[in-house]
Formats: sequence, structure tokens, C-alpha cells
Amino acid sequence: MNKETKEYWKPIIRYVIYLILVLGLTLLAYILTIGNKSSSILQILRNADVLFIFIILLIVIACILFRSLAIFFLTRIYAKKYPFYRAIAIDQIGTLYRMITPAGVGGHVSELIFYRKQNISISNALSVLVMYSIVYQVVLIIFNIITLIVKGPLIGEIGAISITFSISGPLNIPLWLLVSIGFVINLSVIGFIFLLSYWNGFYNFIHGPIAKLLNKIHIVKNLESFQIRLDASRDNFRNNLKALFKHVPTLIMTALCFVIYIMLSYSVPYFCGLALNSQSSNANFIDSIFLSNFHQMITCIIPLPGNALTSELFFLKLFYPTNGPKFYQSEEIARTALLLWRSLMFIIPLFISCLYALIYRPRKRVSYEQNKEY
Repeated sequence: MNKETKEYWKPIIRYVIYLILVLGLTLLAYILTIGNKSSSILQILRNADVLFIFIILLIVIACILFRSLAIFFLTRIYAKKYPFYRAIAIDQIGTLYRMITPAGVGGHVSELIFYRKQNISISNALSVLVMYSIVYQVVLIIFNIITLIVKGPLIGEIGAISITFSISGPLNIPLWLLVSIGFVINLSVIGFIFLLSYWNGFYNFIHGPIAKLLNKIHIVKNLESFQIRLDASRDNFRNNLKALFKHVPTLIMTALCFVIYIMLSYSVPYFCGLALNSQSSNANFIDSIFLSNFHQMITCIIPLPGNALTSELFFLKLFYPTNGPKFYQSEEIARTALLLWRSLMFIIPLFISCLYALIYRPRKRVSYEQNKEY
């Protein structure tokens, strides 16, 4: 096998390994969730209301469409006649690689590649993805802040999340600590680049002493190249932020798409409860959104591909905690809701995105009318 062939197969093999890892960890989580309660879980699923399962499937489709709309609005800043169906393709390709790579790092890289196949220049595609990340992260942080303000007392009621290990016994982790770390991670994603771009003192500190330190401990191999990339990132962020504020209607529509997307995706545990006819008196649509927001803050701490295993673990700890209000009526129902939620919100979207990646090919290289650069 020659060098070119090896280089071609290397990323494919890596992504296949990631996919096997995600599915393997998810299967393990399913086995642990079912445990010795298979008969009762199966009975609950048999009695599920098909109408609400259908509603959840519609929510899955709506989530795809609203994410795609955000891509569509932003891409039209640079390509006037960019069609919506191609935005769906970009979303699905990005979704696949976000689901199977640690911390979702493969998402934007794959989106750039497919943008290029759609005849969108790399510079414009990169600008769209930067703007997409800025708007989404700001909307997510606003949701985080609202959740902490409104549901802060719930953190104290639940107290600690207990994780049992067969050898060393249970490990009690304070919920406030996990939520705080997750919120800081969410905030730092956008906060770091804002500080880097608009606070000269912070920029000089990262560009000088920190860059040299990373070079000395061999994390950064080429100091000059790293500093050049840092300069480019700063300029790129500033330019894209200016472009966003020059297109206020696009900014508003994109933010609205993300608000609706987050609310819909976070409401699914509520509809799982309706499907199983098993919610407690504490369960409602808004609480589903708040608890799911806590879930996002916690699971982002451990960057496993697709949040496999950790997603299932913390779902149960939040929606059916040892202490505090319980979202579902019993542990069996909570476990069944978890299986339903994870299957409909992860396995099915993963299957759809895999199918899309296999069959989607741009039919022709369309030459879009390019807007002026910003």
C-alpha cells in the first residue's frame, strides 16, 4: 500500500473507529439502563402512546430544519442564490461528525470540505461557520444564565450526584460543582475569543508569555506559526462579528432559529413522559428545558464522542434524582424514558446523518453570485 493510499484510508479508519466506539458505549449504556428490569420496561414501551412518539419524530425533523435555516441565512450573506436543501446537507454532514468525534471537533472540518464541494470558497465557508458558532454559543449561554437564575434552588435540592463503583463504593459529586464547570466551559468557548480579540492586554499575554511557555513544553511546535494563526484568528473573528452586525435581520433570524431549536430539543424528555403517560406532578414543558440545560452543562465536561455513556448516566441522575423533585413517577419509567429519549434524539439522527453522508453528492458545481466581502 503506497503512501497516498494510506493517507486516504487513515481518516476513514479513524472515523469508523469513532463510530464503533460511540455505538459500543451507547449499547453498554442501554444494557446498564435496562439491567434486570427488562420485563417492566418492555411492558411500559408496549403501552406507550404512539401519537407522542410521532410528535417527537416531528421534533427531530424540526431540529434539523431550524439548524439548517441558520446555515441558510448565514450562507446567503456570501452567496445570494444558495438553496436551502444544500444547507440541510451541510447540517447533516456536520451532525454526523459532531456525533462521532470527541467534543464534536470533526463537525466544522467536514462542513468546510462539503462547502467547498458546493462551490463555496473556503474563506466564505469559514466565515459562515464562525458566525454560526458565535450566535449559537451566545444563545446557549443566555439559556444557561436563565436556567441558573430560575432553577438555581434545584441544585441545592438535588445536592450531589452519586455515582456507584463496585470496588470503591459510591462517589458523591456536588451538582453545583458539575454545573459550574460546565457553565464555565460554555462561557469560555466564546469568552476566550472575545477577550483575545478585544482586550489587547489579554491578547499580548497569550501571544507572548503563554505561547512561549507552550513552545517550551512542546505543546506548540512552531512558535512563529502559532502566533501567525493567533493573529489570523483574531482578525477573522473581528471581521465576522462586523459582518453579523451589518446584517441585523440575518442575525435576528439566526438567533431565533437557535432559540427554537434549543427549546424543541430540550423539551423531548417532557414528550417522552407524555408518551409513557408517566410524568410526576413536578413535570412540565419548562422544567424539561431547564433540566436538559443542566444536562448539557454537565455532559460537556466529559468530551466523549456523542456524549455516549455520560449522557445516559446524567439523564437519570437529573430526571430521577435520589433527592429533590422527580420528573417521572418511578425508576422503571425514568429508565424507559431514557431509552426512548436517547433512541429518538441520538440513534435516529445519527442514522439519518450517516445515510445522508453516504448518498449526498452535489449534482453540479453551481457558480453562486457572490456578495461583496465584509
